[in-house]
Amino acid sequence: MQAATTTQQSASGFDGAVSGMNLLDLLQVKGMARFTGRIVVERADKTGLLFFRDGEVIHAELDKLEGKAAFDAIVVWGGGSFRVEPKVTTTRQTLSDKLQFLLMDAVRLQDETAAGLQQQATMADAAHKGQGATMKERLAGVSGLVDAVVTNRQGEMMQAMGAGADGLVAQGMYLVSTSERVGEGMGLGRFKGAVIQGDKAHLVVLEGPKNYLFAEVNGEAKPSAVESDIRRALSGQN
Repeated sequence: MQAATTTQQSASGFDGAVSGMNLLDLLQVKGMARFTGRIVVERADKTGLLFFRDGEVIHAELDKLEGKAAFDAIVVWGGGSFRVEPKVTTTRQTLSDKLQFLLMDAVRLQDETAAGLQQQATMADAAHKGQGATMKERLAGVSGLVDAVVTNRQGEMMQAMGAGADGLVAQGMYLVSTSERVGEGMGLGRFKGAVIQGDKAHLVVLEGPKNYLFAEVNGEAKPSAVESDIRRALSGQN
């Protein structure tokens, strides 16, 4: 008969199969032990997968996200449950960074989330102040816009339109963190916004004083034009 597993709430909000150990501690231990297998992380109706080979994370997936974007989205959850599956492996490899780099970056992301400002007026709130319009209503007429979401600076969702909000937040926050590192390394200064063009879709990121707006744009639309339409819509201009 299989023995029952005792779980304990950790300081980070994760319940796990190892008493008193949070997710990042577990990843560190598995790295030192040169673990090969899978760690399943669950929160609400979301399931993230982290695959190890000889102590390094080689693949991460969460919904439609893979690689670093999926890894970051999983570790910043701040709560949920995890279980270790040592006999489950994969031939896929979407991560090439060393575990120590991934963990240091994860700590930074978690610190930013934990130490974040309380939710304040969003970009969309400022745009419709006194007019009673929601972000969704403001952006409803923007041609080419598929999904949009407003978060605080820690990536916590505040307003959203469309069905892909969770994935959009993960992609957007990954772009922000990556751009900030590149900007600092090249002496370009802090992140202010971005437009990323793709074959099937484009990503527009706008920064406000306290918030980010992430928008997915149809691949057939011109992202710079959609960005301008979004700015006009949120500012109340015709």
